[in-house]
Amino acid sequence: MKYNDLIVLVPCHSLEDFPTELGEEAAASLLNAFSILWHPSLLASTGAFPKWERSDESLSVQDNRLVVVPTPCDEWVPATWVERARREGCVVISGEHDREKMLHQALEPLELEQAVDSELVADFLALGTVYLQVELLTRHMRNFSHLDESHMQREAIAAAQAAINHDLEATRKHLSHCFEMLLECRERFYPVACYLIDLCLVNPDFASDELKTLVESSAPTNLLATAADWETIAEKDAAWSQTIGDSIKAGTLELIGGEQTELPTPLMALDSTLWQLRKGRATLERLFDAKPTTWARKRFGLGSHLPQILDRLGYTAGLHFVMDDGIYPDDEQTLMRWEGSDGTAIDAFSRIPLAADSAGSFLRFPVRMAESMDYDHTAAVVFARWPKMKTPWLEDLRRASAYAPVLGKFVTFSEFFETSDSQGRMSDFNTSAYFTLDLIQSVAKEEKNPISRWTEYWGRRRRFESVDWAKQLVSLLSKGVGSLPEENKLESLLEAAHSEASSETLTTFDKELAETEQAVEKNLSRMFASKGQTGKGMLLVNPQSFARKSLIKWKEGQPGTDQGILQRQVNPSGSYALVDLPPCGFLWVSANGDQTQSPVGKTAMAEELTLRNELFQVALSDVTGGIARVSTYTRSPNRVSQQIAFRFPQERTVVVEDGEERESFKTYYSFMQMRESRVLSAGPVVGEIETIGDLVDGQNDEVVATYRQVTRVVRGRPNVDVEIELDLKKTPSGDPWTNYIGCRFAWKHTTASLTGSMQQAAHAVGKQRIEAPQYLEIADDDFRTTILTPGYPFHRKTGDRMIDTLLITEGETKRKFQFSIAVDVKYPMQAHLDAFSEPLVIPTDTAPPEGGQQGWLFFAGAANVLLTRILPTYKNAEKTGFIVRLLETEGRTKTFPLKCFRTPQAARQVNFQGETIHSLHVQDDQVMVEIAPYEICDVELTFDS
Repeated sequence: MKYNDLIVLVPCHSLEDFPTELGEEAAASLLNAFSILWHPSLLASTGAFPKWERSDESLSVQDNRLVVVPTPCDEWVPATWVERARREGCVVISGEHDREKMLHQALEPLELEQAVDSELVADFLALGTVYLQVELLTRHMRNFSHLDESHMQREAIAAAQAAINHDLEATRKHLSHCFEMLLECRERFYPVACYLIDLCLVNPDFASDELKTLVESSAPTNLLATAADWETIAEKDAAWSQTIGDSIKAGTLELIGGEQTELPTPLMALDSTLWQLRKGRATLERLFDAKPTTWARKRFGLGSHLPQILDRLGYTAGLHFVMDDGIYPDDEQTLMRWEGSDGTAIDAFSRIPLAADSAGSFLRFPVRMAESMDYDHTAAVVFARWPKMKTPWLEDLRRASAYAPVLGKFVTFSEFFETSDSQGRMSDFNTSAYFTLDLIQSVAKEEKNPISRWTEYWGRRRRFESVDWAKQLVSLLSKGVGSLPEENKLESLLEAAHSEASSETLTTFDKELAETEQAVEKNLSRMFASKGQTGKGMLLVNPQSFARKSLIKWKEGQPGTDQGILQRQVNPSGSYALVDLPPCGFLWVSANGDQTQSPVGKTAMAEELTLRNELFQVALSDVTGGIARVSTYTRSPNRVSQQIAFRFPQERTVVVEDGEERESFKTYYSFMQMRESRVLSAGPVVGEIETIGDLVDGQNDEVVATYRQVTRVVRGRPNVDVEIELDLKKTPSGDPWTNYIGCRFAWKHTTASLTGSMQQAAHAVGKQRIEAPQYLEIADDDFRTTILTPGYPFHRKTGDRMIDTLLITEGETKRKFQFSIAVDVKYPMQAHLDAFSEPLVIPTDTAPPEGGQQGWLFFAGAANVLLTRILPTYKNAEKTGFIVRLLETEGRTKTFPLKCFRTPQAARQVNFQGETIHSLHVQDDQVMVEIAPYEICDVELTFDS
């Protein structure tokens, strides 16, 4: 038997309204209907081009005609037509979407004696796929087809006959002509290069034969996996290192990404992001002798902090899209300049990929490519997939590209960025435009402690930074300025003890940190408090780069009367000393045995429901027990009010009766009702009041929780410290952003601006849902009020002058919380560290020598700049020294002096690979540093050996 015609019916009136949105099976049926008709046996049988016809028109029934009816046409074709056509001698394929089954039905009537080479058959089917895509793309680009169909028909038939005769060379020659004609057709409306990018996602479970075939293929491919996954793959089979390394050197394979593991880094410390990238790049270099130059992630991890980190690590580009849930600026471009918060810009690709294993993606492909051709300087489409493919269309495009780049040339990301002759439009996205869905995902997965795990993470981070600073300082002072080890075991354990770590990992870190802290304290005591007379005291070490007034709870004996002690309080419940600590320095103060209780003073710091110090006064509510008012002694508005509340998922109707009158209103929140209060400390250093009460559902007067709140002020400090303990009678469940227990804050003016800590610096808050682990600042004219937290990241703006800080959601087990309200502090990040990063307090039995009771080791002459780390120099450093890491926190450029305990011979700013950014001027005993807004600035100080 021979066919006279090859016809596919389409569920549209013309190719102009060809469907782009169909279900998977319907889309597969339609796409395969076009491709199978290009099988060489079918072409040779008819000696003619396949044709398409409208499925809603009356199609003549003729024998020896092959008609493919894709499943989307089922509703268009008359109900009896298929059976009638088959009775009249037509071969009709209907109700199928699988390519192999459709081919079998099409070829079976031909009763072929010999099969055509399978590789050649695949090339013909690819021709059919590309022919359809070019025709559709032409129309989406508002053009007419310029294809010389008679010429192409001759070439296609000649190729088919050659294939049947097993003439490989002739077949490929004629096929090449066909693809080149399609290329010429495309170049009529887009005469420059366009690109296709194959992005394959890899994990250890998919390190299979399919991945090996992909790696060894000649078509350029991009592989995305974490360095930890590549380690696992290489451990299972060491041959992967050689195979992948060879393909990278051949230029057909690119590894993108580079992080050791993918964590919710937007909620983590900047140093965690740096550590993951440096560790991951080192792993990839060890395994494959290659470092990635294009950054990407599977899990959401975008943020405005990334461009400077990536640029200084040697990356040239990044992928500014997500393959996970998350909110980010949806500005699709194939090539843009992604500008970070510090002003650093790198190339980025932001067009969302098509799912390569989806038939629907290939229906949308002409639309997506046309959009790119219309709006991008360089047109490109990315296909994302796993190594094992269940659909054939991406392979069709890869095969077609080997003949001619009809729909685009397959490239690696590096090649795409290198060959693009435009840098793209500059894109500066606000930090608050990026938002993770970590809280929702954690609750949906029923993970434990979705909020407090972040408080614990930041607590571990702060404690590590204090101990690590002290440890590095001890090494510098005792062993010399070039003594810092390259590997930091404690930091590796810290990064393993992230927010999603197992309890065993957390225990290991806590144990190692405690042992390190104990050893460091002994060394600090020996260095700073062992060369004087015998006498008990306290060595207080301040790792922070700013001077601070700290309240020290005395561990042994009672505080003495040293000059460094500003105020002291001795009473049965405990003894306190308010001390003035130098920046990055130490203070030794004596202890004595005087048990005399300190008098409260002329004015009590706490009485009834009022707290006060010399800076402000706090009034607690006699109804709620929360903070009703915080006011300074100058003319200023109420800074903030505070309550605890249970937020219900649906509004509650509350009825209020006043005699015979009844009024009702709706609210989402419970009511806070105080039952009792008492003064815990009236001074002279600490004023403290305890309130106890209930959270009540106003709709039915049911107690949903009881609370205990301790509100505290300290003389000389601009903070109102609050501790809360809750006992729940009802637990929140479901959506964590609408059903939770939180701390509610309100302020007076709707015009006040709101700033939050994002990536450890101040950024404007622009959305209802906020992720800010350290603080929220309310700025109203000249008044600044800052809500400081130890690491509660999740906040919800509920009005123009109200905000909730989430404390308990579904899965949360912690019931004790703390926060602090800072009044008129100019630098909130300093205030956060001052409130929650305590100095090292070391009891000693000896005193320092005369004149050695206090001192500083480092000094940064800008309050908006924090000294965060002391680090060893990089391997390529030419001289002996160390690195001081600085962080700008307010978004301001600043030139300032940096001082060290020893004057350096030279200084330079280096990137995160140890390469010089620029040399710095050493003037007298200080280094002049210029820092950009939000910059992470590594300053290398070198000394005479």
